[in-house]
Amino acid sequence: MRSHIAQRDGFILPTILVFITILSVLGASIVSISLQTQTQAIRHSYVQIAHIASKAAIDYAEEQYELNSAYTGTAEQDLLVNTKYRVTIEVVILYNQSSTAKRIQAYGRVYIPEQSTTALFVRDIKASIIRNGEVIADIDPSDFDPYIWLDANYSESLTKFNPPNEQTVTAIYGSTNKDITEEGGSNATASGNRGLQSYSGDDLEMSWDGNSLGHQKIGLKFRGLNINNSDTIEESYIQFKNDELKAPSSSQPLQLLVEGIAQDNASSFNGTYAVTNAPKTTAKVTWTVPNWNVVGATGANERVDVSTIVREITSRSGWNNGNGIAFSISWITGSGVRTAEKGSPDVAPSLYVRRPASSSANFASSDGDNVNSWVDRSGNGNNASFTYGTRPILKLSQQNGLNAVRFSGNGILRAPLTSPMAGTSLTAFMVARPRTTGTNNARYVSLMNTAQTSDSDNYNGIMPFYQQTTSSTMANYYRNQVGESVSNAINDTWAIYTSHISAGFEERLLRNGAENKSSTISNMNYSVNEFFIGGSRSTGAGAFYANFDVAEIVVYNKSLSCSEMQWLEDHFEAKYNIIVSNNIC
Repeated sequence: MRSHIAQRDGFILPTILVFITILSVLGASIVSISLQTQTQAIRHSYVQIAHIASKAAIDYAEEQYELNSAYTGTAEQDLLVNTKYRVTIEVVILYNQSSTAKRIQAYGRVYIPEQSTTALFVRDIKASIIRNGEVIADIDPSDFDPYIWLDANYSESLTKFNPPNEQTVTAIYGSTNKDITEEGGSNATASGNRGLQSYSGDDLEMSWDGNSLGHQKIGLKFRGLNINNSDTIEESYIQFKNDELKAPSSSQPLQLLVEGIAQDNASSFNGTYAVTNAPKTTAKVTWTVPNWNVVGATGANERVDVSTIVREITSRSGWNNGNGIAFSISWITGSGVRTAEKGSPDVAPSLYVRRPASSSANFASSDGDNVNSWVDRSGNGNNASFTYGTRPILKLSQQNGLNAVRFSGNGILRAPLTSPMAGTSLTAFMVARPRTTGTNNARYVSLMNTAQTSDSDNYNGIMPFYQQTTSSTMANYYRNQVGESVSNAINDTWAIYTSHISAGFEERLLRNGAENKSSTISNMNYSVNEFFIGGSRSTGAGAFYANFDVAEIVVYNKSLSCSEMQWLEDHFEAKYNIIVSNNIC
């Protein structure tokens, strides 16, 4: 075994020697077990090694500060290394508290195996204030064993969604969705058909459909296109399937005009002349349609290249990954008719899009990156992944230079809990900025059981943080009833929220340490196995979407004491520069 640490005057600092001894004993008991067969307990041992290393880093910084008040931190360096694993420490000076005090972050890291390029990476952070040689620990969420801990500023915590380089989206048939329509032509002999939308029937006549309907316009919408507005569109086309032969019109000349609907997120077609009156893209395609001579054909003759149109729409400043895109197809000239299938998903028109294969990193790091999942720091594996609606995005430097995840009122992340979370008490923290002006009962954070149809139908529905009917009120919800609320101008303001129900069933809700009131409810005994951010589940679909930025969420399946809550609020205060008041318990 070999060890490395900064030395002064030829000796290793005594504190570090003690930690190396502890690490050697603890490490020797676990390194012989392969990574593939780790149990939760063994992984917890790795975390304990990181804890010990971070404490060593704090004490090392304290001793360095005693020797030199101008001490500016320590780059990552080895504390203990062998052929199985490596432990390192690092000290970063965050800022000076005063002329005699600094706030630091001390890192302890474990690399298993010892090469960082192939390591299973475990890290713990401890922040402290060093004042005249005295260390005052700044408690962080890990000190109380959280059940769920999501931190947008933790290394590699947000995975990025990289859409496939090829995708095909099928239009949705039927009057409920109104995504495929035939609009009666202005030259229809039956005046009641002019501009009228038809969503039924099993085919699309392009474009003459008899004197009564005239030259129809076709409207097509394709939902959920996984394209970022910075992506290069290499190829895109609309694919039809030939429904029938109409002699001689299937082989007579026909020229159609294909235009895009100039909207950031296309709405469904609804109302008289909805296709005609929709704003159109600058890019247009004049489609000289080949003969359609084979029933059921879905080849090159039955498709139209719309690459220029898709490029224009997806490069709009308001375009977001997951938006919908729509097209208009109208008659220019020719006596021919092409009849396409309209109905079920296997025959409805589809949109094909190809973009370059992604070479970007797996983790969200740039402003606006789509977030596919949020990795749980608790060690319990309760990672929250995109489930419903539109993916949230990473927003850089939102509060005190730190990042946040932005939910725009139409997307949800969900964590299926690795083991049920049950108990009679709960404590949750959220650092967030509500951004909604609506009056819906939106969910910021909620928990429920998969056996439920909603988060409010029995005692297992828990909403530590939700918007209660007005944009200025944050509330909580326990035991099938509305709980406490705070209403002092929450909208568009960063705050630290604490929601709590004690073992004695006392309910509390605090904003920056201040609360509206506390009250006691009757018996609380819950069992939940799924966790939601940005909304909730109603039966099998997303619901109650919230519009907000959130930097950190921590949930405990237990009651923290008043002092413990205050310590954590103080931690968030220092981290996010949000002033909190002292709790009165």
